Amino acid sequence: MNAKELITRVMALQPQLIAQLQKALASQQLAHAFLFTGPAGRGQELVADWLAMRLMCQHVTPDGQPDGTCDQCQRIMQHEHPDVIEVQPDGKSIKVDQVRFLKDEFTKTAVEGQQKIFIVAGADTMTTSAANGLLKFIEEPAQGQTAILIAENRSQILPTIISRTQVINFSAVSDEQFKEELLAMGYTAKQIPLVQSLTDSTVVAEEWLTDDWFEHATQATIDLVSMILKNSDQAFTLVQTVYVPLALDAAHNKTLLMMLGQAWRDILLLKTGVQDSRFTDEWANAAQHFKTETLLAVISIVLAAPQRLEKNINFQTTLEATILESQFKLAGLS
Repeated sequence: MNAKELITRVMALQPQLIAQLQKALASQQLAHAFLFTGPAGRGQELVADWLAMRLMCQHVTPDGQPDGTCDQCQRIMQHEHPDVIEVQPDGKSIKVDQVRFLKDEFTKTAVEGQQKIFIVAGADTMTTSAANGLLKFIEEPAQGQTAILIAENRSQILPTIISRTQVINFSAVSDEQFKEELLAMGYTAKQIPLVQSLTDSTVVAEEWLTDDWFEHATQATIDLVSMILKNSDQAFTLVQTVYVPLALDAAHNKTLLMMLGQAWRDILLLKTGVQDSRFTDEWANAAQHFKTETLLAVISIVLAAPQRLEKNINFQTTLEATILESQFKLAGLS
């Protein structure tokens, strides 16, 4: 993505927020420290880059946008600007050495010009002591310094930091804009309704495209539910041969269970004729063989599956127990 593309995408994702920032810049009332919060995929990092470009740009446009072509904008987009200091978690958290580096940079003047910007992604992964170490620099910023902290979980940020930053809660993008983002990523129009039922995060949705994971997971769900409807023992074989390889980590495991829950909701809707399935209309005939209360009971079983994972029951055991209980319910044995 180049600078021009970033500007276009930011305006599509968060137009109201950009308008607010432009107004603050025009009136010279921009805060010295921000806390961007909200689930990943709502444009937090993109807005941080946009703000850095806007503050550094040599030729701001008449409508208050960075031009995207000057040397400053280009180097910020390439993450090579010496006065835009970026830190992100090393592994699962921001390490002590990274915090020391930040504190040291806070005491230095800008290499070029008078502006220095700090972008700290994953700020909610800092330890309390590390966060306290940055607090005094946020409380007493040097002239021309702007700090942008990005955190998914506001509750993990020290109250003292929250009180000294301008907190911006990133809202979900509109359904239509999210659909456009998904199409641009490579999702098909048929896949998009299912994606939208599972997440509103562009970051998460993009991860699912790796190695065609989403396509494989969707087909696995169709095959598994079809086997459960037929009370086939092959459902358990499918878990071991197909589902376990798709269970890459906790996030993917949760998504697989969410997808399974969505499949059973679709079956219920197919029975009542409310809508077409996000998976396959072939379930429509099978759905008519079961009472509505039976399907509702199966949905309850499937929706309870994530709670097993939270009790440290492994994914395969959780899924197998869910299948067994569902088949018993469909057969009228429980």
